[in-house]
Amino acid sequence: MAAPKDSGYIATGDPTKPRSDAAVPFREIVPAPDHPRIAGIQHCDAHSWCESRRKIDAPAWLINRLEAKNLEKPYKGFTTDGIVRERLYHYAGDEGAPIEKITEATTALLGLLSPNQKSSTIFESVDADEFRLWSNPELYMNPGMP
Repeated sequence: MAAPKDSGYIATGDPTKPRSDAAVPFREIVPAPDHPRIAGIQHCDAHSWCESRRKIDAPAWLINRLEAKNLEKPYKGFTTDGIVRERLYHYAGDEGAPIEKITEATTALLGLLSPNQKSSTIFESVDADEFRLWSNPELYMNPGMP
């Protein structure tokens, strides 16, 4: 499938061939369909797969920490072990990113959204509930706000 001409995506290589400069080639870490770690996935949707992982200690540990029930706890900052990391990110003054083009593309995208879609996309700060519930593992943690 080709990217739309106005998407801004520029292909720099053959997408059918894995990159060779990665520390670990992606395909080497994707379990085979018969691997015990993903046994039964073909019979699940995103929700039922997440529920099935709640029965296994390691993924359940992660899932339970990312649930909406944890919104009752105060926001402290970014952490991986309970100790807040102060000044975690340091940015150079100008790294050459095309800020004007990024701003134009973002403005164009936001112009395509309905008011309801905008309210589900734009948040005031990183301590907004939507940010606190966001995660990017392969499991579908929070399928919407509580």
